[in-house]
Amino acid sequence: MKSIFQGAHAPHDFASLAPIGPILADLKMKRMRILHADVYSDLDVAGNFMPSPPGTWDNLTSQIDWAVQNGLSLHVPLALHMPASFVAYGPGETWPQAIVDRYKSYARQLVRYVVKRAFDGGAASVTFEVSNELDVADETPLHYQDWLAWFAQCGTSCSAVANPVVLGYLPLGPWGRALWWIDPATYDLAYPEIWGTGGYPFPGDPRRLTRNIAPMQKIYCDAVADVLADQPLMSNYPGRTIAVAGPAFAGNSFRSAEDPATRTERPTLEEQFIAQMFDPNAAGGQFNVSALNYVSFHYYGDFRNGWDGPTTSLRYVATRLREKLAAVGRGEVNLFVSEWGPRADETTDINYSHKGAAWAAAFLAEAVASKIALGSYLQYTDAVGQAATGSIAIASLVHKLDGVYHPKPPANVFQMVAMMSGARRPVSGLSESNPDIGAIASSDANSAGVLVFNYNPDFNDTAQDFTVELRRLPFAGREVTIERYLIDARTSNLQAFLALPSHPPPDLQRVERFTAQVDSMGVLTLPPRTLGLGVSFWRVTD
Repeated sequence: MKSIFQGAHAPHDFASLAPIGPILADLKMKRMRILHADVYSDLDVAGNFMPSPPGTWDNLTSQIDWAVQNGLSLHVPLALHMPASFVAYGPGETWPQAIVDRYKSYARQLVRYVVKRAFDGGAASVTFEVSNELDVADETPLHYQDWLAWFAQCGTSCSAVANPVVLGYLPLGPWGRALWWIDPATYDLAYPEIWGTGGYPFPGDPRRLTRNIAPMQKIYCDAVADVLADQPLMSNYPGRTIAVAGPAFAGNSFRSAEDPATRTERPTLEEQFIAQMFDPNAAGGQFNVSALNYVSFHYYGDFRNGWDGPTTSLRYVATRLREKLAAVGRGEVNLFVSEWGPRADETTDINYSHKGAAWAAAFLAEAVASKIALGSYLQYTDAVGQAATGSIAIASLVHKLDGVYHPKPPANVFQMVAMMSGARRPVSGLSESNPDIGAIASSDANSAGVLVFNYNPDFNDTAQDFTVELRRLPFAGREVTIERYLIDARTSNLQAFLALPSHPPPDLQRVERFTAQVDSMGVLTLPPRTLGLGVSFWRVTD
């Protein structure tokens, strides 16, 4: 369970981050995601790798070094942008073989550089990811909405000659077009049909797979495999691990399970990706790879009911992906929710209120039940650059307010889980008629913990009564210390603290501490309590 939240996107204000150290320690964070870190990386004229060509910021090295200096391993998405020296050759799929080979050399050198820099700095692991949300990247050409408005006015009299709106794309190169492998000259920009043969790839368009995502996944999986096979290099790093994930889809393509033209079920982009990576008999099977350890995707919002119903719920999606992996003989490939949070919508309070805490606790339980192996919360802080105050509605672990960092309620949930130790234990006594109440339990020889959450997708703050009974405790007949921590509308809640500073601080608050006797059978019944929308955590120590 801890592995699902022990990674997050890199902070954007390294220079002022000394105060965040204790928060990283409390949450036992293990990984840092460095998205866009390779944006300026390139080859020189002799074909040698440059992490930052002259005149650019060394984004890659600075982020690797900050992570390892803070005891974190690396999670590195790659291939979002075309290196600058390749721009003159146009889109990747038009390159002559010599330029394709040059790019493959770039990929191998980039992977090797990250591995050496991270491991030489003490990182325990590097997880590469190819790439990031390319199922929704470049979803519309530039000025497309203006074009639609123009077309609506002139109707059938429209002609390309008379069109005053010029459709176009972001340029190739750093911070440019995400679908840089695809040659847009082969598409009619003004034709938004995603199921046919025309039109630029819109969200859900399967052509993104064979013409962009799968080729890059193959290149970087091969590059990772080459590094892993380099025994003189890897012998310097005993016990260190390298993994590769992909395709980091945004999740919108989970909705595409039905062809709107025929009303028949069709594979989602994720399922087609699995077939192309692993099934030699599938269309696009030429992309078969051996070094892919995780199928990755992103998830926000209503994980119980999905965005459009049960077929986009987390449990349904995860089960279906695992079934597809097993069907092609790759059941050992795990699932990685490589970006997640209560909601991507930043117009609500969920990411900094007790609503988000309740959601996060329930999501962790659902992710474990769905056999998610690894996860990465959206980001560490909500501040960019040297801003004194961050954008509070972002799904981050901490909020920067006037230069001071405050944990958000989901981070307080993660601290509760970080305080749990030993093995997870079964929970009984929950009512199927009341799915709002859930629980997570663990114990070892010296402690036990029970986390109880009250969550519903509508965020109704209805109080629920509950009693916790612990059985088969390892300290039968002894006196124990009991502590209770709470996140609710008033407690351990950044939103409440900002609304009325007389509220307790937004850090995780202990609300009870007392002693009790465990009976001779190892049973301890805790006092009844009431919980509104939020999370309550009991910790029992010998």
